[in-house]
Amino acid sequence: MILEKAAREALTYLFSEYLKGPAVIYPINKISRKYRIDPVEFSDYLSDNGWIRERWIYENGDVACKVSIMGIEQINPVYVREKLRQLIGGLGEAGGSKPLINILEHKIEQYSIALDTVRQLEQLGLIEIRHPKDSIVIQLTEEGQRCYQRGAKSSFTLMV
Repeated sequence: MILEKAAREALTYLFSEYLKGPAVIYPINKISRKYRIDPVEFSDYLSDNGWIRERWIYENGDVACKVSIMGIEQINPVYVREKLRQLIGGLGEAGGSKPLINILEHKIEQYSIALDTVRQLEQLGLIEIRHPKDSIVIQLTEEGQRCYQRGAKSSFTLMV
């Protein structure tokens, strides 16, 4: 119970920081101390559930990490579904593929979030990343096409 409560607080904190700076890792020691949990064991728990990534454990015992898309979904599933719906919808409307640079729409502040979403969709088997000469193209797989045709309903929930 305590671990779940601490995890929810950590994910909420990491997500709020992620929105400010998605390319930065953030410390979680303050939260682990609050709940009297070892920070490395706490980060192991978060990592084992797929809720964090890029974990750094420092010699002094500090632990810093980033929230993963699955971690965001734990605390804000609407945000995740909207990002996935936008990406799949945009690919579907473009005929099934689109250069990555066009997906990012030149919004540098959204770059890391868009790449995280692309990575998650690739892990789910909904897209493929292709590298034709001097570009990166994101393409819907057959399963991604089916999701697009279904209208991006609950099929985007990552926990399924």
